[in-house]
Amino acid sequence: MADRITVDRDRCMGSGQCTFYAPNTFDLDDLSIAFVMDPHGDSDDKVDMAINVCPTRSIARATAAADNGGVR
Repeated sequence: MADRITVDRDRCMGSGQCTFYAPNTFDLDDLSIAFVMDPHGDSDDKVDMAINVCPTRSIARATAAADNGGVR
């Protein structure tokens, strides 16, 4: 099952920690709000670190099964 990485752009404060720890996955837009540039850009370890250091907890990872209620 593939993971889906999301950024709550209303919650993001633009600290840039995600772009530091997973620079090939995340980027900041012109307003310094994070977005997912490439969900497969960095290793799972780097993405997990970016998720864990986000000061506003704006980044989440969900499995595809969770997205459809666990139905396969």
